[in-house]
Amino acid sequence: MSSRIWSKSASATLCHLLLSAAPALGHMEMSWPYPLHSKYDPENTYQNIDYSMTSPLDPDGSSFPCKGYQNDRPIRTTATYAAGSTYNMTLAGTATHRGGSCQISLSYDNGATFRVIKSVVGGCPLQSTYDFTIPSYAPTGEALLAWTWSNNEGNREYYMNCAEVNVITGATRRRRRQTYNSFESLPFIWKADLEGLNDCTTTEGEDPVYPNPGPDVQYGNGVSSSSTPSPGTCDSPRPYGKSYKDLGDSSEAPTAGSTPSSPSPDQNSTSMTRSAYYPGSTGFSSHGSDRAASPNQNPQELAVSAASQSTTTVYIDCTDTVTITVAATTPLPPTASSRPPQIIPSTTKPTPPLPTGPNSGSGSGSPNSPHPPYASGDVNRYLPCVPGTFLCTNANIWLTCDSNDGSSSVRSSETWVYLHSRPVAAGMMCLPWLSKYTGGNAQYAQQAHVARGSYRDDRVVRARPDGDCGSDGALRCTDGGRAFEVCDQGGWVQMGSVAAGTTCSNGAIVAA
Repeated sequence: MSSRIWSKSASATLCHLLLSAAPALGHMEMSWPYPLHSKYDPENTYQNIDYSMTSPLDPDGSSFPCKGYQNDRPIRTTATYAAGSTYNMTLAGTATHRGGSCQISLSYDNGATFRVIKSVVGGCPLQSTYDFTIPSYAPTGEALLAWTWSNNEGNREYYMNCAEVNVITGATRRRRRQTYNSFESLPFIWKADLEGLNDCTTTEGEDPVYPNPGPDVQYGNGVSSSSTPSPGTCDSPRPYGKSYKDLGDSSEAPTAGSTPSSPSPDQNSTSMTRSAYYPGSTGFSSHGSDRAASPNQNPQELAVSAASQSTTTVYIDCTDTVTITVAATTPLPPTASSRPPQIIPSTTKPTPPLPTGPNSGSGSGSPNSPHPPYASGDVNRYLPCVPGTFLCTNANIWLTCDSNDGSSSVRSSETWVYLHSRPVAAGMMCLPWLSKYTGGNAQYAQQAHVARGSYRDDRVVRARPDGDCGSDGALRCTDGGRAFEVCDQGGWVQMGSVAAGTTCSNGAIVAA
């Protein structure tokens, strides 16, 4: 056995390669709406993707909020929501750490303050999708939508992904008397295990119980409204997050009545450590130790051969120590620092075929199929639906189960109907999917034309022209070893050519 210390640039690339190849070492991330710098956003390029999106925030609080990505300009809106309507968010990843508690919140002041619109107390993120309602009183304009998570098992960590969204005026409805009747009345986001922001900590093995969960609460994993709240004042807006910057272009500027005072000088100095990303730039500066790869490095550039094997413990700047088997005699190929990365240019792709494989529906499968057929005919025949879920009518068109605003005259008695038919983004496709009625969605009636006990929970995923796969993170060699594909969310995703000096062999990138 031998130990080896890699250079900073090589270790960053190797860190990404190892963590992306072994999903068990990853965590969870929001995949829809597309977070800032997300790999799931087809508009993002290699230079501005954060390949460690599943990493927690820095424990000193220096990367709160949003890892500082909310300061990038220009910034692009990835979803538009109507006030008063219900939507859903999707999570990706494999390491749920036995759940925990999550919140969904909105910020109109570039991350100075976040107001909670949904809390999942206990058992989050054990589901892959969660519905949420944009309050009818939410201000219109650009906002940050944040998903935050405090895990149950493992190191005490705080996770946060943020997406830029646009809130528009919704249909006017009469509101019932309720505790929360204005955006300013909503509670602030709950924070813990961030030493630079407060002294709140979580306890391993326990799901945090928010004392002020907000207007929409979902309980799970044995937690209920009568459970004892977690101790401490953890939802105070003070102080600002250290990565907050007032760029003067927020939809709603902070006010003395609803937001904290100005950041302290040391917070201002910290927030200035990031540089804004502009299209065509070579990248953005590292913000904290969770950066997985330098923007100028190709994550496929660094590989090892298994020709003559020995066990090597690789110490790299990751959140995990990884033991791998590498070649003892074959040197590593040149790293990206000596050669520009090979990137396949973005092109307009043809419409992807329907999902293929032994367990996938091809448009004519039965409702019992793991991948049911695409919805056909009048979408109202699939009612009742679970709020916030998607329905695919083909690979390119999807709808959301939303609150009935009267536009569905055929089933006007239904509270929730399929609305907002729209196309998927370039490079994506709509995939039929079945989920089981459990936990928070067990209250809804059985959906028509779906196997009993299941409901349509279709997904917007990367296009998979080469069909389905069974193990996320697996590699498949193509073009005689000169290119490869990665299994992502159940489908083969084309990754393009391997780096110079390497080849794809038996499901691995090795030295040529």
